[in-house]
Amino acid sequence: MFSTLRKLCCFKREPKTPLGFCDGPSNREGSLACCDCSHEDKYGHSYDPDNKFHEAVCMGKIKVVLHLLSKKKFSINDTDKGKRTALHFACFYGHLHLVQFLLYNDCMINALDDQKATPLMKAVQSWETKIASVLLDNGANPNCKDSNGETALHQAVYVDSPDIAASLLEYGADIEETTKDGFTPLLLALRERKLLTAEYLIKHGANIYARDDYQRTTLMYAVQWDSEVIVEQLLEKGIDHSLKDSFGWSALQYAVAGKRKVKDIILDYEDSLLLSQHSIFTGNLHADFYSSGYGFRSESLISMCSREEDEYYSEIQQDIPENIMENGVDDLPEASKIYDAVEEQKELGLETVLDLKLENKDICHKNEEYQNLNTSRKAVHSYNTGNGTDNNETSQD
Repeated sequence: MFSTLRKLCCFKREPKTPLGFCDGPSNREGSLACCDCSHEDKYGHSYDPDNKFHEAVCMGKIKVVLHLLSKKKFSINDTDKGKRTALHFACFYGHLHLVQFLLYNDCMINALDDQKATPLMKAVQSWETKIASVLLDNGANPNCKDSNGETALHQAVYVDSPDIAASLLEYGADIEETTKDGFTPLLLALRERKLLTAEYLIKHGANIYARDDYQRTTLMYAVQWDSEVIVEQLLEKGIDHSLKDSFGWSALQYAVAGKRKVKDIILDYEDSLLLSQHSIFTGNLHADFYSSGYGFRSESLISMCSREEDEYYSEIQQDIPENIMENGVDDLPEASKIYDAVEEQKELGLETVLDLKLENKDICHKNEEYQNLNTSRKAVHSYNTGNGTDNNETSQD
């Protein structure tokens, strides 16, 4: 019956995004299922001793530890079946006075248990910031790797402790060391939703261009958790928001499909890029460009340029002499010539269109003189014709 209920509860719907990456709420802890029955807490394993010496260390009983060591039944570096030393237990259970005692008696500071974990890693796993600092001061190696290829800095990510991460980086921890799965501390922090540590790592120079096996970017993981702070951080540092993973999805596609609020941040960032490209393409923008009511959201560069082109030709049309626009059909050839001259003037950067207007006035003036001359000639001709008629009549008389 329990297995049937588990099957019903763990029923997985068809994913909307590849592998359900951005399905469901942004604060979810598991997969598409209502519960992730296969999930196992990384630090949920018991860390129990199997001898009296290590048991006394776990309980912090230093007098018992001294008594057992004085009888020489145990030594400082004795290990149990899991290859764990007294220092492993003292660090994990947070007994600073025992850690200092063991270090003073020359214990192995970088001893590895059967999972290749060091005492430093056990201190980090238990949020023991002070013990981690003491170990680092005494020469603990922050770049040792466990069986999963994880360093102490990766362990600091799991507990989401920027303070421990800062101590590790101060003592030479590699901020770009990768796990067996290829996860840097930053990428791991984003995958595990440890946003405080992720933000700290970004501020302190972590590689924001790291990708996982599916070519998902840090920006995509920030979108997955709908983290406005980290999305803005990544965009400010110049991450390429248009990059696509192995499924052909971009961060914006995940944000839209997953109904994440950060999609507005990405869209606004795209608009700012388009504005800068538009400025380079068309030259200086008008002073009132932002207040002109365009209000576009990721508008194409072509449409913006076409708007500028319309304004350009509108200005040309305004520069055409008014008398040309008012003339009849007979003056269209002349209007075409002047229009071409105006357009050529725009391209060559001539001073004004006034010269063309003056030239046009001269042409009109010449036309008026010509018409006046024709009128005078007609008057003379009619006068001569009239005189001739009178002379003929006189001669007849």
